[in-house]
Amino acid sequence: MRIPDLSEIPDLEPVAANVEYDLKITKAKDITSNRTGREGIMLVCQIMGEENAENLIHRIWLPNDSDPEDKQKTMWRMIKEFLGSIGASTDGLETEELEGMEFSAILGQEKNEQNGRIVNTIQRVV
Repeated sequence: MRIPDLSEIPDLEPVAANVEYDLKITKAKDITSNRTGREGIMLVCQIMGEENAENLIHRIWLPNDSDPEDKQKTMWRMIKEFLGSIGASTDGLETEELEGMEFSAILGQEKNEQNGRIVNTIQRVV
């Protein structure tokens, strides 16, 4: 089998920062940090209407029982605010229930620590 000339196939790239985009959660997965052991949820979000945009990865880190009580409350409040802002239930849900949800957010950019590439981040849900 011969692979054709792929030079015309555009690379995936981050979208512009400080702009509002529509996002769709295509995958929601339980994760554990290799570095800290903290549990969380990884959301893979498609940037709608942007054909050559790389998917955005957003992580929600959960408090540990060993965290001080004030830190636990702060983390739970941040999670509640995020879930409420995307229209998700805040009275208990399974990770998979987040898949398919759509919301709008102002996106930013940051350097990925692992590979040095510029990636999009959620600055604020609108």
